Amino acid sequence: MASIATKIRQLTPEQYLPRAGNPSDPGLSWSISLNLGLWLSLDLQQGCSVALYIDYQDSRGDQSLLVDTLKFNSEQETVFSNLIKLPVKGVLQSVALILRHDSTWVECSINELFVRVVELPPNPGLYKSA
Repeated sequence: MASIATKIRQLTPEQYLPRAGNPSDPGLSWSISLNLGLWLSLDLQQGCSVALYIDYQDSRGDQSLLVDTLKFNSEQETVFSNLIKLPVKGVLQSVALILRHDSTWVECSINELFVRVVELPPNPGLYKSA
């Protein structure tokens, strides 16, 4: 798929951090899991493939992670969704949702965006059934 990118939303990293916060040590590797849902109205060329990515920066530089991929036949509303795990090194910064597509033109509007941090319980052993 050709990589024409359209930024659809800039996110504030501080909104999506675990309770532990944003590590300031540039050598520290950590991860964050996000439950992400994006409802869009799209108008683009027939037969176009569209992929939703989350782009971000950390101490390694620019990073990009695929969220979901769909194929479109015409103007329609659709949902991109997935549970994603962002591998991060150092400080998480400059987070954005990006549509990559092979259409020469695209019009889109966000109907709803849902992003939730998914954290493991502090002691998973406490939640096991007997």
